[in-house]
Amino acid sequence: MKRLILTIICLFFISTGYCEEIFKIVAKVNDEAITAKDLDDYYKIIRYRQPEQFASFGSDEAGAKKEALGKLIEDRLILEEAKKQNLNIPSTMIDEQFNKVVSSYPSREDFENSLIERGLNVTQLKERIRGQFLMQQAIGYSVGSYINVTPQEISDYYKEHKKEIVAGLKYVIWIIQTKDKNILSATAKTLKEKGIQEASKHSMHLVRLETELKDLKEEIAAMVKELKEGEHSVKKIGDEYYFVYLEKTLPPRELSLEEAHDNIYNIIWNKKFRLRFENWVAKLKENAVIKIYL
Repeated sequence: MKRLILTIICLFFISTGYCEEIFKIVAKVNDEAITAKDLDDYYKIIRYRQPEQFASFGSDEAGAKKEALGKLIEDRLILEEAKKQNLNIPSTMIDEQFNKVVSSYPSREDFENSLIERGLNVTQLKERIRGQFLMQQAIGYSVGSYINVTPQEISDYYKEHKKEIVAGLKYVIWIIQTKDKNILSATAKTLKEKGIQEASKHSMHLVRLETELKDLKEEIAAMVKELKEGEHSVKKIGDEYYFVYLEKTLPPRELSLEEAHDNIYNIIWNKKFRLRFENWVAKLKENAVIKIYL
């Protein structure tokens, strides 16, 4: 029915080349066509979500679209594999994700207009959401479930990279966030007369943090960078005042195996995942009939 409607529209716009672009086939995956519109929609989404993957292409949109087409073909193969596995996605999961999408728009009308612009309806969007869940499950079943990281691997990695596994420069700060300037004045007075420990006892608003600059809001990090140990500053950000006191700095240090365990586990797991995923997708491609016309 959708293709029939598009065909009727084409009768009115055939002279513009609009319909030719809609129906132009840029690739086939096991006889399933990928149209120029499919690629264009996918390209817009993936470039928005993963801009770093296309940074090297610069203004070369044709090259970027070829890269996107390769990823779209992989997605189609994974989805096809997921359907073969008869995986089940509860409707509650789809509805929950759908509602999240709707709530991300200012209004229901804005959401529906967005669907129209993308050539979708609610049923098609839910089917796309279902497809994403199917792909995630297929990847988890065929890739993630086979990955194992042993304690020995973690220990060996730690020994090999011990000098690289360090905690960055940290700052011990005390901070107050408030709209009441009187609280800041009282805290500053106690700090000057009795020191930070006494000030913390007299003010329930003071919060102690041991943190790296990267983990702070940009404005707060800028305040900390300007301070020397034992100094404080006050700045208004938005409609609130921020009081920041720098107690001391902690130099970089090597982390123990226990401290680094979870991070090392993730590094090894992700490396194994990428390798197995690449091999799995390569096998899917070997067993598929893929034709590219772009």
